[in-house]
Amino acid sequence: MDQSIIELISRRRRQILVHSFLYYQLNRTIIDDFTYDKWAMELYQLQVDFPEESKKAIDYEIYKDFDGSSGFDLPFTDPDVQNRGYRLLEYFEKNKKSF
Repeated sequence: MDQSIIELISRRRRQILVHSFLYYQLNRTIIDDFTYDKWAMELYQLQVDFPEESKKAIDYEIYKDFDGSSGFDLPFTDPDVQNRGYRLLEYFEKNKKSF
C-alpha cells in the first residue's frame, strides 16, 4: 500500500470539500473552475486506480461514489469543514495581492 497515494487522496478530498463549501454555501471562490475541475477529476481517477488506498484515506464513505462532476452534495454541515473554509477565506482576503 502506497502511503503517498493515501496522503494525496486525503488532501484532494479535503480540498474538494472545503472549496465546495465556499462555492455552494458561501457563494465565494478563491480558485478558478479549471483548478477545481482538475482536482476533482484527479481525485476520481486516483480512487479508481487505487481502490485500497482510497479506502484508507480520510472520508472514504463520503467520497466512495464521487465521480468528479460536482461537490454540491458533499456534507457541509461539519463544523471542521466550515471552520477550514472560513479560515481559508480569511487568509485569502488578507493576502489577496499575493494570489
